[in-house]
Amino acid sequence: MKIIRKLFSSSSSFSTDHTRSLDLIIHIGSPKAGSSALQNFMLNNRNALEKLGFHYPEHGIDKNGISGGHGQLWVTLREGDVEGAEALLEKWLNHARKKGLKLVLSSESFFNQSEHLAKLFHESFQIPPQDIRVIAFVRAPIDYLMGNHNQGIKRHGQSWSLSSHLAPVLQNGKPSLSGGPLMQWADAFGDDHCRFLTYQKPAADTRQIEAVFLEELGVPASKIPALLPERKITNRSYVRSALELKRTLNTVLAKLPSEVGREIDWALQGYSDLHPEEGSLGSQDIPEALYRDINAVFLTAMEPVLLRFPTLDRATLFPPQSSKVVSSANVSNPYRPLAYLEEQCPKELEAIRKAALEQYQEGQQGYTFLKLLDLLGISFEEPVAHKGLSARARGIIGSSKMKEADRLRELGAYFEQQGLLEDALLLLAKASDSRPGGGGIKRMKKRVLDKLYITSQMNVSDDSNI
Repeated sequence: MKIIRKLFSSSSSFSTDHTRSLDLIIHIGSPKAGSSALQNFMLNNRNALEKLGFHYPEHGIDKNGISGGHGQLWVTLREGDVEGAEALLEKWLNHARKKGLKLVLSSESFFNQSEHLAKLFHESFQIPPQDIRVIAFVRAPIDYLMGNHNQGIKRHGQSWSLSSHLAPVLQNGKPSLSGGPLMQWADAFGDDHCRFLTYQKPAADTRQIEAVFLEELGVPASKIPALLPERKITNRSYVRSALELKRTLNTVLAKLPSEVGREIDWALQGYSDLHPEEGSLGSQDIPEALYRDINAVFLTAMEPVLLRFPTLDRATLFPPQSSKVVSSANVSNPYRPLAYLEEQCPKELEAIRKAALEQYQEGQQGYTFLKLLDLLGISFEEPVAHKGLSARARGIIGSSKMKEADRLRELGAYFEQQGLLEDALLLLAKASDSRPGGGGIKRMKKRVLDKLYITSQMNVSDDSNI
C-alpha cells in the first residue's frame, strides 16, 4: 500500500484535488462478444487513439490476432499479488495522466470479477465511480453457447457433439448467461456509469463493433470512419469441416505436447478464414425442441437485466431459430482441412498419427477415435459389441464382500453401455437409495439423465418434421 499512499499524497499528480478528474474506461467482454476484434483493433491503433485522447496499454497477441487483452491485471489479483496488480495499474494510470489521456482497458477476464476490481479501483486507488465507465457487449445466449461449443473444440480439447454439449449446459445453467455479472457491475459502479450493449454478429448490414466502441469512448463521429479496419472476423468460428476434424483430433491431442495442438489450431483457423463459404454451425443445427428450451430458460433468467438496461435488444438476444439449409457433402468433408494440415504442419500431423496408432494398440476405442483412425488411414478392427459383463463387473457382483450399492452400480453401468438408459437409470436410482452419499453413483446418474434428455429432444425434433 506504500504505492497508493505515495500516489495520493498532496504532491502527487494524482492528488484528489487536481483540476482534471481521472477517466478510466474498462471493457469487460462479455465472453464471445467481439473482444478479440476490439483488442486487435485498439492495439493496432494505439498511436491514433493517443492523438484522440486515449491510452490503450500494450498487451500480447497471437498470430491469429487473438489475445487476453489486459488480463494480466486480473491474473495478478487471482494469484494474490495485490501489490503487483496495484503496480501494474499505477504504471498505466501514470502514463495516461502524464499525457492527459483517458485510460482504456479491455479483457474478458474482467467480466466475472466486479467485486475484486471495484475494490482495486475504489478502495486501493480511491477512484470515484463517476470517473469510471464500464462497457460490455452482450451476445445472444444461443450464440454464446454455440461459441462455447466451438471454442471448447478449438482450444480446450473437447470432442462432444453439439447436442451432447448443449443439453448439460441447459440443465446446469450458466451464471454469465443469466445477466448476474452485469447486475453486479452495475451495483458496484452505478447504472449511470455502465453501458451494456447488444452484440451484433458481423454482417454487411450491421455496424462494426469497432465503430460502436469508439462512439462509446467519445470519439467524434467525423473521426471514426478513417479509423475503421477492413471488415473481417477475428477469432472466427471454425467452418464445419475444420470443426469436425478438430473434434476427432482432440481424442489424441490431449496426450501430446501443447505446442502440437497450438499449431493445429492456428492452421485450422487459417483454413477457416480462407473458406468462409463453408459456413459454421448455427442455430439451425440444434434440435428444435432443445432450441426452444434454451431460449425459454435464459429469457427468464435474463429478464431482470433486460428490464434494468433498455439498451439491450430483446429481439436480437432471443431470435427465432434459423431455417435449415441443405448443403453439399463437401461443406462438412473433413478431408479438405486434413489436406491443408498436410501442407501447413506435416510434423504435427505425423506426431498425431503416431500417437493415434499407439493409443489404438493400447486398447483405445470409441466412435470418434475410430473415426479419426479412418481419416488418418490407419487400419483398425471393427469393434465388437459387448455381449456380457466385463471380468471386473462380474467380480464385483459376485463378491460377498461388496455391498448392494456396488452391484447395482455395475449393473447400471452395463445397461448404459448397451444403450438401455431407462433400465440403467432405474438401477442407479436404487444404488443411490442404498448409498445416498455415493459421488460416483451420482455422477453416473447425471450422465445417464443427460443422455436421456438429449435423446428425448432429438426425438421430439424428428417427430415435428414428419
